[in-house]
Amino acid sequence: MSAHTPELDDDWLDTLEANPQHRSPWQVLQDTFTGPARWFRRMRLFAATTPGQIIAMMLVLTLSLVAAGFSMSQSMASRQRALDTLITSTEPMANSAHLLYSSLSQADTISTTSFVQPGLLTQDQLGTYLASIDRAAVTAADILASTVASVGTSFGSGGVGGQSADEVRSQISDLVTGILRDLPVYTAIMERAKVNQRLGNPVGVAYMTEASSVMREQMLRSAEDLSTLTQNEVAAEVQRLSSPQWVPLSGLVAALIFLLVAQWWLWRVFRRRLNRGFLAATAAILVAICWVGVSNYQSWQNGVIGFERAAEPWQRLADARIDAQESRTDETLALLSRQSVTKSSQSFDLTYLHVSQALDAAEALGGATSDATIASARQALDDWSAAHQELVSALIDGRFEDAIGILNAQDGEGGQVGSVTAFAQLEDDLQELINQTRENTRVYINASLDATRLVSGAVAALTAFAVLCIWIGIRRRLGEYM
Repeated sequence: MSAHTPELDDDWLDTLEANPQHRSPWQVLQDTFTGPARWFRRMRLFAATTPGQIIAMMLVLTLSLVAAGFSMSQSMASRQRALDTLITSTEPMANSAHLLYSSLSQADTISTTSFVQPGLLTQDQLGTYLASIDRAAVTAADILASTVASVGTSFGSGGVGGQSADEVRSQISDLVTGILRDLPVYTAIMERAKVNQRLGNPVGVAYMTEASSVMREQMLRSAEDLSTLTQNEVAAEVQRLSSPQWVPLSGLVAALIFLLVAQWWLWRVFRRRLNRGFLAATAAILVAICWVGVSNYQSWQNGVIGFERAAEPWQRLADARIDAQESRTDETLALLSRQSVTKSSQSFDLTYLHVSQALDAAEALGGATSDATIASARQALDDWSAAHQELVSALIDGRFEDAIGILNAQDGEGGQVGSVTAFAQLEDDLQELINQTRENTRVYINASLDATRLVSGAVAALTAFAVLCIWIGIRRRLGEYM
């Protein structure tokens, strides 16, 4: 061969690099996807065989079981954490809000009634007044600190009035800040009123009226809004955490259906009796579904029915105590202003009705409250009502000196209990009943919390056991093709 053939000549590497071969985009695309396409074609052909179908079925079953078990386990763990937050933070905050409300009202009642009694405040009255002010300040500071500390937790997730958690926290913070800002203003004006009273200056009553106005129109309104907001937050959280977990529970039911369909398919293909491994997995998922179902039912029973039944008397008793304190203050203001007691009498009649209804609700709880305490509260309310009627008659007749004596009487005529003693006894009984009913509401929240314990771990363990069982159960079927 004398002719020169360039194609047969060996080229140096640098020559090839200097003249690279140009490849079309179609060739590049073919080289890129040929490997994956070949792999996909082989997998498709394998999936058409019986072993391939078994492997595909097992992968689908495994993924469905793991997804359903993980979803339910996480949902139950999240619910348990939220219930922990409810019992340790949200519910105590609601109780603190009521304590703040009642402490402010009690302080105003004591300081106002001191202007119609002979002499200065007794040592017991002064101690109670200072304790109420101190308790209000400390409680408000605790609520504010708890609100700040709740950032990042599930507090506020109940969605009161469609508000977000941040909006609830901001509203609570604004209300408490306003109370803390007005508290020193109130005490300063009230102290000026007491100084003028000791000096015999009539202007002391004007200062007292101004201080009471700050308390009633600003502080007590904010405290009432705060108490309502926190109580609604507790109710919303209990309602949310007691609702059935339909979505994660449906995942477990779907996994159970997949298991049954897989066993039916294995029976159709192999004509063998039911697989023991699949039967064990089915039993495990059934146990998980039943466990979760019972837990959800107990949570609903305790959190919706039981809690609502226990929370109503607590709410009524708390409101009734505030009404009683405000009615006591109204009696004093009516006497100091030497005005018609018609408005005060109407307010007292409404208070009497509210307290009676609250005691009826507490009595309906049965063993949750003390019958002796309820009977004592009813008697104290009747004694106070009798003393109030005497006060109304004295004010209508213009017998102001007699009215002062009636309002400050420890014991009435003929062995009848005086206004001071009756009101003090009613206060003590209502507070005792409030404590009892509050503990009853916490019992139901704790019962809901107990219903969720161990469920998260049990569902995860049962799901893992089911996955292990199905792979052990299918091992022999796959072994027939090896």
